[in-house]
Amino acid sequence: MKSILLSIVISLFSIIGFANETPFGTKMTLAKMNGKEVVGTNFYLTIDHEKLSIFGKSGCNSFNLSFEAKSNKTCIKTGQGMGTMMACDEGTMKLESEFMNTLQNRKFKIKTKGDKVQFKNWWGKTILEFQKQTEKSVWTYIGQNDWQLIQLNNVGKDYGKASIKFDATENRVSGNAGCNNFFGSYKVEGEYISFTQMGATKMLCDEESNQTENEFLKILSRQKLRYDVADQTLNLYDGNRLVMMFGVVR
Repeated sequence: MKSILLSIVISLFSIIGFANETPFGTKMTLAKMNGKEVVGTNFYLTIDHEKLSIFGKSGCNSFNLSFEAKSNKTCIKTGQGMGTMMACDEGTMKLESEFMNTLQNRKFKIKTKGDKVQFKNWWGKTILEFQKQTEKSVWTYIGQNDWQLIQLNNVGKDYGKASIKFDATENRVSGNAGCNNFFGSYKVEGEYISFTQMGATKMLCDEESNQTENEFLKILSRQKLRYDVADQTLNLYDGNRLVMMFGVVR
């Protein structure tokens, strides 16, 4: 009987250990730090098991640091971080300093609970908590925000009313192309998006607005665009070329 119970316990630990394996190669957005919630998407990281590196964004700057992983892949020891040297507002820089001081030169036990990934200290206290970036979480974030056009075909400027809004429940899209309002449907396939059944109003505007609108709608009419979300921007790519960038409307 004891041997049977021992076998069951060992099996359970194996299952739990497998379920809690560190999510290598997955982008994770910071949700909590030292017990406090963190708002926004400009704190994120990915753990690269092949290169033994952790890289991402620390609020203002991009960073990279090395780590060592134990054989069970749920315990890591981080090294000293390196990053870019941009300056941002005081609040962001303060959070960035806390984030890097909390992350680097530490030992963590990593526990995964659904979409949540917790970095715990050796006493079991959660120090950092991340949200795995799944297609569902990305589109929840995209759908709950309005997006203003800030860059078009590599030109960044004020594009006036040009904007886009997604209804992630109905897979509908609407907005303003620079002059006229537009509407239609969209389909997501992995990291790609395509727009269908597009229509627009027929107002006349000034030459600059009309030019913006022509470029805007021409891009959306392409068969397939790649997309990603980073640093509170929604980016659309034609191949590897960034063709549209939208910023969150605050």
